[in-house]
Amino acid sequence: MPSNSNTSGRMYRVLDTSIDIEANPQKVWEKLVDFNAWQRWNPFIPSVEGNLRVGEQMRIEVIPPGLKPMIFKPEVFEVKPETKIVWGGSFLGFVYRGDHAFLLEPLPGGTTRFRQIERFRGPMVLFMGGMIKNTEIGYQQMNLAFKRHVEGNP
Repeated sequence: MPSNSNTSGRMYRVLDTSIDIEANPQKVWEKLVDFNAWQRWNPFIPSVEGNLRVGEQMRIEVIPPGLKPMIFKPEVFEVKPETKIVWGGSFLGFVYRGDHAFLLEPLPGGTTRFRQIERFRGPMVLFMGGMIKNTEIGYQQMNLAFKRHVEGNP
């Protein structure tokens, strides 16, 4: 069952979306890190390029619903196989800082909860309300598409 929550403050916002997938964390991880396949199933982040290693810079294309495609170059902060990926970046250090976590949580019966958590921080957040709302919709669409991809349902 898809779920989401949204925590906010004046200069701090958190999006937290999740979906349960009928596959074990190992299989979900294998599908998650197969970045070449993202263009076939992912409507929100169709392109990911780079080496998934701490300290490396990735290149991702994001297409939020209702907005033009955007290119980001996040730094990889954490990689824990079958458990977590965290990447993010900043704009002028204090003006905006964000990080995105992909989490795989094992559930009873060999299934997995896939979560995406995005934290937005800094004064720029005050002007990002519409973009953050579209981003949340994009995460929900991505979660559902990823579930279908992993479970083999088109």
